[in-house]
Amino acid sequence: MEFTMDTIKIDLQTVGFAETPEVVGLVEQELRRIIRFRSDIVAADIYMREEGRNPFINKVVRWRLGIPGNDLFVEGSGHSWAAGLRDASEKIRRKFQ
Repeated sequence: MEFTMDTIKIDLQTVGFAETPEVVGLVEQELRRIIRFRSDIVAADIYMREEGRNPFINKVVRWRLGIPGNDLFVEGSGHSWAAGLRDASEKIRRKFQ
């Protein structure tokens, strides 16, 4: 699913489940948190899937942010999509500092 938020082109890929408005809202919410630290983001590719057999930490989120210079790539995981997105966005935020 591709969409834009402000001037950022977002490509959201979900494996094994369909995007719901709740998941899209979570992605937008975390991206807005990241924009506060870096305003020159032009693209965000988000890949979400369930991996492994551990029922407690099986949601994996991979982000690639298109910024001037080298793109940033991080991977986060958690027990829910919100936790996985938050883990990945925290790692991105730390790379900005």
